[in-house]
Amino acid sequence: MFTSPLNRGFKGFAIPTKLAKRGKADVVVRKTTGKVLVGRGAYGRQSWHGQTATVFGCSGFLGRYVVARLAREGTKVIVPYRGISENIRYLKPTGDLGMIIPMEFDLRNPKQIEECVRHSDVVINLIGRNYETKNFSFDQVHVLGAQNIAEISRESGVSRFIHMSHIGAKTNAHSDVMVTKAFGEQRVRESFPGANIVRSATMYGYEDELLNNMGKFKDFYMTVNRAQQKLRPVCVSDVAHAIDIIRDNEDTVGQTFELYNPKEYTRKEVIELVEFFIREKVWHFNIPTSLLRMAARVFDILPYYYTSHHAVDLMSINETPSTEKSIQTFADLGIQPHTLELAALQYIRHYRSSQHEEDPMEPKGYKAFRKLPVPVDNKDIVV
Repeated sequence: MFTSPLNRGFKGFAIPTKLAKRGKADVVVRKTTGKVLVGRGAYGRQSWHGQTATVFGCSGFLGRYVVARLAREGTKVIVPYRGISENIRYLKPTGDLGMIIPMEFDLRNPKQIEECVRHSDVVINLIGRNYETKNFSFDQVHVLGAQNIAEISRESGVSRFIHMSHIGAKTNAHSDVMVTKAFGEQRVRESFPGANIVRSATMYGYEDELLNNMGKFKDFYMTVNRAQQKLRPVCVSDVAHAIDIIRDNEDTVGQTFELYNPKEYTRKEVIELVEFFIREKVWHFNIPTSLLRMAARVFDILPYYYTSHHAVDLMSINETPSTEKSIQTFADLGIQPHTLELAALQYIRHYRSSQHEEDPMEPKGYKAFRKLPVPVDNKDIVV
């Protein structure tokens, strides 16, 4: 019990003051650099646990969930952006005052990349595209861009580097997207020894292009190969949770992770699931791959992106997990991924017609999709 200096001279009145103490949980020692990080303040959003992370690709589908996850745990997050800062303004409320720091950068400008990572302990690269533009090709984004970020991060003394790829990334894939992602993985490993590679299956969530496209184009949804593509859809918040654990756990240095749904679906089965949830028929039409690809090439010449022949190629790639024993999964991180049947409705309920808007998830007496308890730390992060 101590008496505050402000109350000296006032008899019978004292303010109890506790001495601040630090425990082992407040100190993190990085294996790769030996850097010691000491936390400040209580654990949570209104604190800083000593770590600073730069998240490239923060404005993308996965990026906003990763930033929100890091910020709510007391990580100072640098969010590099292209264009104008208003495009990522929605990220600032995810963290406490001054904890979300926007910085303008260009992927082709090494000096700006260095400015974004010079004070960071962790760099997470989520940059990726499934179509090319007049400014950036796949090689510039997936290969050279990833290599530059990894090299500059290593030279700047960054302790951890996490690179996002795809479960279908292979050098012999028949999609330029997947081929360049595979070469990007190789360049990252060469440029930053100890980097983590995270390969995710198709993700679903509020802003996805899987469930939402089926609901949006329910009157005319195009498929190829009779919708027999094999998918392992995974919730975007589960992937963000996994990246957060990888970032915080020093035992994961240098490991490769594949994040996918334990259950395999065909695209047709996912369509049928969407039909069940929105109480309406999704009219899907099988188009010959060569014909749809030729039609998509017309859209490639337009100034704005609508679709691309690369998107048609991706519709034919099966998501098959690797058989290598060294590859880690959700189970190795202690994460129980969401079940598609239990999580999908919240993302596509708004596609129901007005008479079914308030319907429950399951019909009366139907118990196949009975809700199961979800761990508190594995709930969706809504940004």
